[in-house]
Amino acid sequence: MSQNGDYGAMGRQYLQAESYGVAAFCLYRAILENKENASAWNGLILALTFMRKEYDVQTVLARFALQPQLPYDPDMISFAMMMWQNNPRALGEWMAAVSRMRGTGEHKAMLTGLEADLKKAYGDLVEQHGEETLQEKGMIPLAEYAARRIELDWIHEGGSVDTIYNNAKEWIEDPEQALSCVRLLCMLPDPRSEKLLRRVCRNEELDSKVRTHALLALRWLGIRGNVKFHNFGESFVVNLDNPQPELTVSVPAVFKPALNRMMLWVAKEQGHVTADEYEAAASTDEPEFSDELAEKVKNAELPSLLQEVVHTLIRAAYDKYYPLVPTIRGTRDWAAAFLMLMKDYAVGVGMGWPLGEPEQIEQAVLHRNWLLSGSPDFYETLQSVHA
Repeated sequence: MSQNGDYGAMGRQYLQAESYGVAAFCLYRAILENKENASAWNGLILALTFMRKEYDVQTVLARFALQPQLPYDPDMISFAMMMWQNNPRALGEWMAAVSRMRGTGEHKAMLTGLEADLKKAYGDLVEQHGEETLQEKGMIPLAEYAARRIELDWIHEGGSVDTIYNNAKEWIEDPEQALSCVRLLCMLPDPRSEKLLRRVCRNEELDSKVRTHALLALRWLGIRGNVKFHNFGESFVVNLDNPQPELTVSVPAVFKPALNRMMLWVAKEQGHVTADEYEAAASTDEPEFSDELAEKVKNAELPSLLQEVVHTLIRAAYDKYYPLVPTIRGTRDWAAAFLMLMKDYAVGVGMGWPLGEPEQIEQAVLHRNWLLSGSPDFYETLQSVHA
């Protein structure tokens, strides 16, 4: 097997094992050695997506599209549409570039149609706001995304790894750089990365979010087994084979039933479910709704920005308290807490709140306060936005 094949195969194995950082390292190396390795491009974008490295995903997606010799990969469409949902210029250029790849077949007409629609949408925006204004707001062309530097570029430059380690101790101590350093080390498969990350997990002088992400970085680096972790003056042992509670960069799965009940309440307010249907489902902690009710809840409309506000607050509090995170019972109460915070955000930034008053439940206020403790500047930020 060629060296390139080794890196590609290893990257895929690490991807399957949820060791996303070392997977990204291997798959990037495979692409360096053979830019026509379609599987490596696909895997690299997956690995970066699982690590929520949106900047890197956009950059790699742009580079992928600008490789006309690559075969068409329909899996990439959904990634591109997600990454550039607010940039019709880049997305249209991406569709145009991908439509010229080999093997588009019956998808070619769809791609060119999407390109035309996006080109028109961007043209309309230019007429309204001007191209310069749009560019200032981040609506940059595809080539500009592709030209950006990402951490993997730096890691694979000659001599840069030693430079990274020589500076890492200083970066870890800097509140502005510590989290970025941790997320960089997860893509550097070297014993020094493991040593530094384990040290971070035990250092309570560092922000709790940095320590929790160091645990996650170790797992993404491919480390398994027990890791000592300090938080709130206590020492814990976390088994990275199966971390409990869940260790994730996304919203922990235990919050899903509460988020579902949040949407159930929205569906009630918008008339998609009756008050009786709401009461029957909201008063239980069943993890899933009936198929019939789930279909009705799907009709609920809530701006993705407001949902992301709640997700961000959950993740911040979870990172702060890990592993001393609450057991999620009384999902109706948690849903009410989410809605209180969403309403405050919507009103605070001037979006307005078209729904009714969230349920006023004493326990929900306690949950809201727990969520806010992970983001103590939440209301201060709202005031600055509205000022």
